[in-house]
Amino acid sequence: MHRIFMLLAGVGLLAHAATVSAEQNWEFSVGGFGGWAVHGDTTVQFNQATNLSTGLVEPVDAKATNLRFEDSGTFGAKLTAWHLPRKYSWQPQIGFEIDWTRFTADVPNGQVLPGIGTFQTTGTPLGVVFFGVGPQFAVDNMALNLLFRYPIWTTPDMPQGRWHPYIGVGGGAQRARLSTLGYEETSTSPSVQALGGIKFFVVKYLALFGEAKWTQGWHTFKYETDSYWERYSISTIHLVGGVALHF
Repeated sequence: MHRIFMLLAGVGLLAHAATVSAEQNWEFSVGGFGGWAVHGDTTVQFNQATNLSTGLVEPVDAKATNLRFEDSGTFGAKLTAWHLPRKYSWQPQIGFEIDWTRFTADVPNGQVLPGIGTFQTTGTPLGVVFFGVGPQFAVDNMALNLLFRYPIWTTPDMPQGRWHPYIGVGGGAQRARLSTLGYEETSTSPSVQALGGIKFFVVKYLALFGEAKWTQGWHTFKYETDSYWERYSISTIHLVGGVALHF
């Protein structure tokens, strides 16, 4: 709920800024989007595991590769500010954006993965890792992006162009909430992202856009213990479409 209040407050700030800065060559927009999140396979690291040859839990400096996440829906919102150095020019323009994205990344049950590492007590190679019940992740990604766009078909009334391609890079924070067998834990980590898309203006103040965005975060979960931990990276490509209101 607090994110909704933050977004509403941001909309109010954008509207106010658009009013007081109309003569300063700035354009502001607020938008929403939705689509599909495609996750890359990942490597999970951990420091304890059950030795299948002895049935004992042993310390191990290990990792399991090719862990698969289930793809999911994705949605979010954007608050954007563009600088217009020359209102009637087709020159590239620079912008800044706050981007919030929500999606899930669940681990399917019953995965058997290649394991790399050696049990420290017995010296037995790890061999394979079995995920009987995979964890589920609900993820929020908040980032500040630096954007570049190339306006096409500019006019005095539409200095942003009738349509424009854009690209951007950014960074921020990613929050992942793990759930498994009734247990829940939250991890917040730095995140990075890159994006590119095309925006088309239906009318002067209303635009549609399509976008591809890559996000990645790194998360450690300790399961309320001092001796055990797991580390996951969540790398995702978001294919989305949306609508934006410009001021």
